[in-house]
Amino acid sequence: MESVKANPAVAILLTLCGGFLDAFTFVGHGRIFANSMTGNIVVTAVSLADGNRHAALVHLVPLGGFAGGVLGAHLLRLAASRNESFPPIVALLLETAFLFAAAIARMPQAWLIPGISFVAALQTTIFTHSGTQPYSSVMTTGNLLRALQGFFRSTIPRRDFAGIRGAAVLAAICSCFACGATAGAVATQRFHDMALLGPSFLAFIALICLVALKTCERRQDA
Repeated sequence: MESVKANPAVAILLTLCGGFLDAFTFVGHGRIFANSMTGNIVVTAVSLADGNRHAALVHLVPLGGFAGGVLGAHLLRLAASRNESFPPIVALLLETAFLFAAAIARMPQAWLIPGISFVAALQTTIFTHSGTQPYSSVMTTGNLLRALQGFFRSTIPRRDFAGIRGAAVLAAICSCFACGATAGAVATQRFHDMALLGPSFLAFIALICLVALKTCERRQDA
């Protein structure tokens, strides 16, 4: 299942979803980041320095959801035991269902923001590789750093084409995050919470890809 979970197509879909969700909460819900806890911590610190406790508290809420998602991923792995298919499939089912419900139910922001941070943390904790390359589907700084490091290591002083390919994969993932964020910003301005149907669909397609790839893998092993 590990090789299936690390399929580049799944990584691209989830990264598009991650960029979309960050733009959604930033544009539509008070410039809060769904995924980037660095941004939320910086805003919290600046708000506290300015004496704005309300703004600080608002930006701390996603941290609770994110921590809950990391805990949820850990518990899924414990519950799965030797069934490696269980955590990624359940994570994508939860993400698809929550985002779809949030799109149509006009969920209060007090539930919406930590809920999005929760499913984002599940996603990034469980889906950690594209092929053999580590990546994050919800934050792009690490991806950009590894892409640049890989490119420079693979071109100076000698060319390493395998390393260049790895850097290109990470560069493509960075581009997907930017594309997802652009789509999220435009869709949120037009459709507000209904825009969440977009990332819900992306997560669902990733789930279908995961199941299809796993089915193919089982047939090859049979």
